[in-house]
Amino acid sequence: MSKKDQNDGDDVAGAAGFAKIARGLSDLFTVLADFDKLPRHGRHEKDGRVMEYSFATRTLGEAAEDKRASREAPSARGQAQPRRAPKKSSLEVLEPVTDVFDEQDEIVLLFELPGVERKAVRCLLDGDILLLEAKTEDRLYRKETLIEEKLAAGSPRLNLRNGVLEVRLTKAN
Repeated sequence: MSKKDQNDGDDVAGAAGFAKIARGLSDLFTVLADFDKLPRHGRHEKDGRVMEYSFATRTLGEAAEDKRASREAPSARGQAQPRRAPKKSSLEVLEPVTDVFDEQDEIVLLFELPGVERKAVRCLLDGDILLLEAKTEDRLYRKETLIEEKLAAGSPRLNLRNGVLEVRLTKAN
């Protein structure tokens, strides 16, 4: 078989595939054309095919009006409460730069907290999550760290020096 014969065979197969696609599209357009005569919700059967459908035609204005009406309608508990806007805050929330050191007897975490005083630091160990929050006048530093090691009972030991907070957690034996 020559290369020309093979190419002719590929062309015939490609044409047959294209014809199938064109026939399917033609059937689809015929069904869509029938929708003009159908109600907006229902079930349509044609040539052994069943199609359940539900659609509506609305303008953007109608959609906005429906949304407005649903907000104004009273809820099941009485009058619907308007949503409150979040309070504006000048406080910037940041995640501090963190270094974690896994030593033999303890885990040491270093947090960079520039401008923070020791009394403004809150550090809690809840299970295997260490939560750090530190606040200045215009910034809130917040970080949650997963501790994978088993720890001994007791609270974290903190030491703040030159804007770097050192947190020491003792490992369980």
